[in-house]
Amino acid sequence: MDINFRVENQRFNHRAAAVIIKDGHLLIHRNVRDDFWALPGGRIRLMEPGEAAVIREIKEELGLAAEVSRFLSVHENFFTYDEVSFHEVGFYYEVTVLDEMTVTSEEFFGVEGQELVYRFIPLEELSTVTLYPVQLQTMLEAGKWDRLFRDNEKTS
Repeated sequence: MDINFRVENQRFNHRAAAVIIKDGHLLIHRNVRDDFWALPGGRIRLMEPGEAAVIREIKEELGLAAEVSRFLSVHENFFTYDEVSFHEVGFYYEVTVLDEMTVTSEEFFGVEGQELVYRFIPLEELSTVTLYPVQLQTMLEAGKWDRLFRDNEKTS
């Protein structure tokens, strides 16, 4: 059971998100009906570690094997979506995809169907997209996870 519950017009959501960087590009996704992007991932299930949740979500959404390299941060987020007020607690992980994954400038769909669209965005172009949570863009641009970027540059 997902850790997600609704009380009237409010919803609590516990989410695990993957920071996947390859060849200087960040993997992002969005629902086809939305005009904003987020990191891939999904809800954590009751009694499921966050690391296991993010690996499961990458497998379910993209059909790819992955592993968590390290925990990056936890972030509490408040927002409104489809007229519902959300209180979300998100765990963010540096994730390495173990299967072959080609960086492409084209948008693409995962194995779950055509509801979520994915794309790789060059790190230097992050400011050109609307990325939520808003603080995520600030954390990325401010170098909060700078080691992640430095390590990626060495292997690219």
